[in-house]
Amino acid sequence: MKTVITTIVAIVTVLGLTIFGVYLLKENAPEAEKKKRVEATPVVEFEIVSKSDFEFSLESEGVVVASRETILSPQVGGRLALVDDRFEVGATYKKGHVIAEIDAVDYQAAIAQADSTLADAELALIQEEARSQQAARDWEKIGGEKPASDLVLRVPFLISAKARVAAAIAARDKAEADLARTKIVAPFDCRIRSVNMNLGATVVPGAKLGTIYDPNNLMIRLPFSLNDYAQLPEKTDITLNAEIGGKLYEWKAEMMWELGEVDQKTLSSFVLAKIIANSDHPYRFSLPSPGVFLNATVKGGVLPGVIAVPRSAVRGQNQILVLNGENKLEQRELMVVRQNASHVLATQGVADGEKVILTKVDMPVLGMTLEPAKIDGKEEGNIKSN
Repeated sequence: MKTVITTIVAIVTVLGLTIFGVYLLKENAPEAEKKKRVEATPVVEFEIVSKSDFEFSLESEGVVVASRETILSPQVGGRLALVDDRFEVGATYKKGHVIAEIDAVDYQAAIAQADSTLADAELALIQEEARSQQAARDWEKIGGEKPASDLVLRVPFLISAKARVAAAIAARDKAEADLARTKIVAPFDCRIRSVNMNLGATVVPGAKLGTIYDPNNLMIRLPFSLNDYAQLPEKTDITLNAEIGGKLYEWKAEMMWELGEVDQKTLSSFVLAKIIANSDHPYRFSLPSPGVFLNATVKGGVLPGVIAVPRSAVRGQNQILVLNGENKLEQRELMVVRQNASHVLATQGVADGEKVILTKVDMPVLGMTLEPAKIDGKEEGNIKSN
């Protein structure tokens, strides 16, 4: 029993000493220095934007084609009695050059027959005129005061004789024209694209001898999106270029006309442009060859009263952050009409002279205070916007 009492006393004594020691530590502990909480204001870079007329270029591309291409064919039939030795793919001819000739014997005979028919018709007309004059004299003797009828004066016979002469002249003219058509000539300065018939072949009118095109009059069809098409100036300079053999070749082009239709698959509108020869290039490349793919740059497009916003400032769906006059954060939605590699062009969403934030703001809160970045004591945005 005595041992239990001793143990209890010892435990109570230890607890008491422990409580007393804790009390002394609290009373004599050093007081921690209290500091006022300071909230850091985010520092941002910005650029002051301005409204102006923006001039830009439109980009397109297309394939060179000949402005004139046609099928070389005869107007009369017969055997090809003569064909130019150079009548092969790639050969060139000047306008009026005789490329081939059809056997002309039948057409020469037709002219002789037409001359004979014309001579007979002219003889018949002379005879009819004499009969008409004789009939008029006879009527004066026997007709008295009555006027002679057309039949008495042989007027219908005279008209018929004159008509036969006119028909004979027309037939002779046609025979001469057919004889001239036995010579197949180049209708314009041309190059041969394909050959379908040659010496000795028998052809009919309209038969395809070959295909020719004008190598000196080339054009290109340039597609534009509807947005670009709406901003396309009526008259402007067009620059075409292509890299051939490691060298860049350029040509100018003149806008000819618009096709006036929208392609349903691509929703593009097309413009035709005439390619102008570049005498500074070697003769092979003074004009691009038909079939060559060219890039095109069209200058002269102008967007009036737009604001160029740096592309790096755009977030999400055309959204930007703006630093207002009180250094508070605002969020805007841009109405973008055009964009390039460095800027987007907007007509709404930001005003002339406003500060567009360039720095990425983590968890932006509308109305939060921001601090403009400074370099050498000046606001960075003022330095950037010139």
